[in-house]
Amino acid sequence: MKKILLLLFISQLSFCFADKSPRATSANSKDFAYSKDVCPNKFYTEFDYLLMNFFEDGLEYALIIDGKNNNSQRDQKFNSGVRMTLGLPFSKCRPNDPKIEFSWTYIKMKRSSDTVTMNTIHNLFLPPQFLTSSRASESLSGNFNTIDLNFLKPHHVSKYYISTPELGIRGALIYQDLKVIYTIVNTLNTVSGKNNYWGIGFLAGYKANFIISSHYSIYAKSAFSLLYGRTKVAQASDIPITLLSQYNLKEKIYSVMPNTEMAIGLSFDKPFNHNKKKLSIKVGYEFHHFWDQNNFRRFMDSDPVSSKRVARNNLKFNGLNFSLSLHI
Repeated sequence: MKKILLLLFISQLSFCFADKSPRATSANSKDFAYSKDVCPNKFYTEFDYLLMNFFEDGLEYALIIDGKNNNSQRDQKFNSGVRMTLGLPFSKCRPNDPKIEFSWTYIKMKRSSDTVTMNTIHNLFLPPQFLTSSRASESLSGNFNTIDLNFLKPHHVSKYYISTPELGIRGALIYQDLKVIYTIVNTLNTVSGKNNYWGIGFLAGYKANFIISSHYSIYAKSAFSLLYGRTKVAQASDIPITLLSQYNLKEKIYSVMPNTEMAIGLSFDKPFNHNKKKLSIKVGYEFHHFWDQNNFRRFMDSDPVSSKRVARNNLKFNGLNFSLSLHI
């Protein structure tokens, strides 16, 4: 059974990357007289500006007695990011030939919140025997990085549709610093933590272009990857949790974690130099989802060993993408 499934997978992969379209020696020939065809001689490059809002499960730090949670992740605050892409075609003036693409994505993570009003508050990042707080605040900062090396194979299915599957390798680096301050009996008590992750694995994706006219098109893309990596967690309080125990935890976690991304938007394309070059401007919406990223621990009692990670701890980004690309 396993051999049959393996043969089916290989046959589907071969079909996906097989060249089923007629060849042409020039982008201006009849077979390739599509609205968006260009004749790339050297490379193409793309720069994206990202305006992203990020959410992360498990960052709740204060529970007010009247039942209202202060949850910093629900605030709508957008952070900046960039993506730089470089693509190299295998041959000149043959739109259906494979390409190699290198891409780096960076998003800044920064968020802070405060309970503002004085109240009776349970401290969610301290053991339950601690006195309640009158005020609490939280700040999170970090950097999100992904590096992709992909192999793409465009298929000019029709005059109005270009289908591009891709396979590649993805690396990810995610660094997060957390700081929570509780006011207990007019004394500030700080909890600090680091949640740093690296991972590497295989990526599979798909891109589609729906051509509206000679200058406008709708683009869509999706990607999924499985990354093997390590999460290094350090979490500590500036006060001891008992007379004999100090709140200072360090942990390394090795695991395989999935992630996915999706995007859709509108593209304006301007070919020039006899269709040998092209300038594109894109505006779209983008979404990223990384599972099991928050590994900060919560305490069940005064024993530091009696702690657990939050049940849902995914990291998510969504927002706008403004892109400028040049095919040379």
